[in-house]
Amino acid sequence: MMGSLTSPTVSIYGQQIPIVEFNGQRVVTLAMVDKVHQRPDGTAGRNFRENRQRFIEAEDYLLVTSDEIRRNSPNAIPAALRRNDVILLTESGYLMLVKSFTDDLAWEVQRQLVKGYFTKREVQLPSLPQSFADALRLAADLEEQKAKLQVENKQQAQRIDSLENLFLPGETPTQFCKRLNGVNTQQVNATLLELGWIYNSERDTERSPKYRVASRVRDRYLTEKPRTISAEGCDSFIKYDLQLLLAGAQRLHQFYLMNKLPMKKGWDGEFTMVKLVAEGKIGRVLSGKDAGGRNDE
Repeated sequence: MMGSLTSPTVSIYGQQIPIVEFNGQRVVTLAMVDKVHQRPDGTAGRNFRENRQRFIEAEDYLLVTSDEIRRNSPNAIPAALRRNDVILLTESGYLMLVKSFTDDLAWEVQRQLVKGYFTKREVQLPSLPQSFADALRLAADLEEQKAKLQVENKQQAQRIDSLENLFLPGETPTQFCKRLNGVNTQQVNATLLELGWIYNSERDTERSPKYRVASRVRDRYLTEKPRTISAEGCDSFIKYDLQLLLAGAQRLHQFYLMNKLPMKKGWDGEFTMVKLVAEGKIGRVLSGKDAGGRNDE
């Protein structure tokens, strides 16, 4: 099997990955799948091995030897990933492999990979103005677009600053979401469970769940604080309190604006956030399109 491999890079959901092509077709390695989906190393490889009989070689995946890579493009795939054979997944193979990835992150990554990686876009050069008047109109349009982009960037920065000012260290995800207008806070932990942010360490289904932070988001979105619970006549035990980090608050806020958090049936449709202000008073801050840091206090 002969071909040429190249490796410029592209950003997929904040992860920088190389663009790997073989015989003019874009492909991904199993290690790349683990990286963009933020899965433990070897997850994609295990899924592939368990379902290998379902994949069609040359259609869903390609087997490329390290010798072929060395001859054609030695820098395309890092040496650490080149063992005897390298498995390269095509778009169909990738989509088959990640069918078991059903969390919100997986859906977003799949969309970005399909649209921003596997789909090649032809570069269309803008047409040149044919007259002085056309050149003036083009210059005016470009200036208007630049001004609009500057305003949008400023509003985005204000939203981020506002959220950082509203964030309270040590809050649980439920406490944070209590200040998001309309969120059904009784379902927040269930949503985090579906997202794979937390897991239930309690094996007895008759007992209340004991939520712990999943390793893939630990110290990134969430952390946990252990405390000892003691009661007379009972053995003491350790309870782990979930604690939201700033990046986790920002991510939950994004989910909120994308309407991906569980909402109350009587929600008024307004994306606003309540914050505590001086003397115990409560202020409400816009979180949606008009969230330029304005306080309605």
